[in-house]
Amino acid sequence: MKKFNLVLCLLFVMFLAACGNSASTTQEESKSSNSPSTSDSTVQEKYVLKLAHAYPTASYMHTFMEWFNEEVQERSDGRLSLDIYPSGQLMPTDQEVPAILQGQIDMSHSLSPVLAGFDPIWNLYELPFIFEYDPKDPTVFIENRAEFNNSEYGGRKIAQLMEEKGLKVLSLGFVDMFGSLYTTDKNNLVTDPESAKGLKIRTAGGIIGPETVKSFGASGMTIPAAELVTALQQRVVDGLLTTPIYTNDAKLPVETLTVIPLFNTVTPLIMSLEKFESLPEDLQEILVQTGKDLEEYGKEQVIEKAKTAYTTLADEGVEIYYPTEEEINAWKEATKPAREVFENQVDGGKELLEELSKLN
Repeated sequence: MKKFNLVLCLLFVMFLAACGNSASTTQEESKSSNSPSTSDSTVQEKYVLKLAHAYPTASYMHTFMEWFNEEVQERSDGRLSLDIYPSGQLMPTDQEVPAILQGQIDMSHSLSPVLAGFDPIWNLYELPFIFEYDPKDPTVFIENRAEFNNSEYGGRKIAQLMEEKGLKVLSLGFVDMFGSLYTTDKNNLVTDPESAKGLKIRTAGGIIGPETVKSFGASGMTIPAAELVTALQQRVVDGLLTTPIYTNDAKLPVETLTVIPLFNTVTPLIMSLEKFESLPEDLQEILVQTGKDLEEYGKEQVIEKAKTAYTTLADEGVEIYYPTEEEINAWKEATKPAREVFENQVDGGKELLEELSKLN
């Protein structure tokens, strides 16, 4: 009898153990099904891109980046965002591209004259008279520049060339109209190339700006942006090549403006190609699409502000001169050497000019 009871006890214990193992297995399976998989965890990972630029927070260079940041955050459900450093906090503007390639920052909102120091192909946008324009209707110039930027063998060709050098161009936008000739004294009002001879004119540097100034008999000088207002006030230079929206926003001390398209700066949004390709594909697509939308958003903002840019300057006492057709033809003829320098000295320059001719 005792043996029988002992056997029963052993069988009961084995039964309880089996039940316990079954319950444990069921709980583990339940935990496994409720836990996120490795792929789900990866999808939820957050990415922050470090962006640096050299311009104040009130400028389009910054506010456009704030818009871009808000858009990518919303489109990615918060998985992607930008950490923006304005006003040259991290480095001077000419060090941003090397910093991107070395992995110190991920992105920059740059300028074509700055990028020309990295690859001379960007000098295209510093050429005079390359886009059709109407001095009384800013949309003509803006739309023509945008059309070239979006053309396969124009702006998109430049973007492709940058990928070969490690840069991803997300946007070929702009923050202003074309650049013209401004002077600090009404006695130096420029009407035609002859009237500009002997003037000292500040340019942004590079190979085209100084060549353009030289072509109409003036002397080019390179002055850092931080020293520009003081140089104009103290008449270190007689004038400069610049743009109307910037002139208004920066309150530059100028007294005359001659409305001719002597350069056509763009402000590309660029990032490390290596960093771009390290992101999940859906985030790459968000960056590309938001970059395209930034071009359209920026164009609308610039068109709206450009409509009053000249009248605002006139209200501030700036004398504005619109050259006659004969004078415009004289300007085109005089500045041809700058175009020839680009065509002869820059690899791929001739092909880009041919694309411009087709579009115009």
